[in-house]
Amino acid sequence: MKNWILIIGIATIAYSCGTENTDGLAELKERKDSLKSLYDDIAEQIAVIDQQIKAADTTARLPLVTLNNVGVKPFNHFVEVQGAVETGGNALIYPETPGTVIAILVKEGSTVNKGDVIMKLDADVLQSTLTEVETQYSLAKDIYEKQERLWKDKIGSEVQYLQAKNNKEALEQKMKTIKQQVGMYVIKAPISGVVDEIMPKVGEAAMPGMPVARVINYSETYIKADVSEKYVGVLKEGTLVNVKFSTLGQEFQTKVKRVADFINPSNRSFKIYIDLANIKADLRPNLLADISVRDFALDTAVVLPSSVIQQDRNGNDYVYIIENNSNQNRVKKVVVKVGASYQNETVIIDGLKGNEQYIDKGSRSVQEGDVVEVKK
Repeated sequence: MKNWILIIGIATIAYSCGTENTDGLAELKERKDSLKSLYDDIAEQIAVIDQQIKAADTTARLPLVTLNNVGVKPFNHFVEVQGAVETGGNALIYPETPGTVIAILVKEGSTVNKGDVIMKLDADVLQSTLTEVETQYSLAKDIYEKQERLWKDKIGSEVQYLQAKNNKEALEQKMKTIKQQVGMYVIKAPISGVVDEIMPKVGEAAMPGMPVARVINYSETYIKADVSEKYVGVLKEGTLVNVKFSTLGQEFQTKVKRVADFINPSNRSFKIYIDLANIKADLRPNLLADISVRDFALDTAVVLPSSVIQQDRNGNDYVYIIENNSNQNRVKKVVVKVGASYQNETVIIDGLKGNEQYIDKGSRSVQEGDVVEVKK
């Protein structure tokens, strides 16, 4: 009791001095350090008193905890990123000119080669114009050939010959232009692959800027993912990776196919490409994949669950272990140095040897020096 009166008195004096003199940063810092030291002393004395109360109270129930052996085993750390399936080609097909769909020559799921006709649009007006120009061209060609023979025989004027030649060539160019325009009404596959989707139906309008079909090339299938630049030296061509498709419930091991050189300045990442050539699964474009790559490994390491590692107000990591003294299970605080963590497991670099028992359940409700009951 006397100690408490002394402590409270010192705190009161320190506070009153602080209110009377607030000049100078150095004085403020000095008073802060003094009060902090006083706080630490009080906290230590409270802890001692708590221990004395627990020791004197024979009716109090001991805290119930569970123990586990500190593990010594191999430890692996993995980089985990997410990517999406991409293919050798995923082409949306757009018409070059507006028109009404008059024929669809393939079905969804059909295999097509580059250049195969997929769809035709109504080009009757242009086709009629082409027929008319072809007739005019045929006549102009006959006239030109006759004028050419006469000109070679020195019959007729040069003007007539040149006019016939010019008329024939003009109609020839016009016919060529119209044929190109008619060709725009025939929609062809830009790549080889499988027709994944056909948008319009026969009789509906097709417009430039609006896709009419999608063709996907599955000849080359891979995953593309963005990875933080800190793994530049870890991920290389040929690096083994684990790929998990959660949607399919399947997991595979494959290799990094290519590593991009460019680092995106906006998010400080680079791209990796993962080979799926030998993967037998129902892979589709944009299917999400979880990718894990081992970047760190230890053959033997002291490993603890991350959840049992705590941190005190001084920033020290620690765990609680059990010491058996006089047939009592007493809690001991052990400061540890931690290393890498992965999936709720942390490597202990220093502080534990691997032959100890740590408190698992109940570690947050005890403190150093407590006598506890161990649940079997």
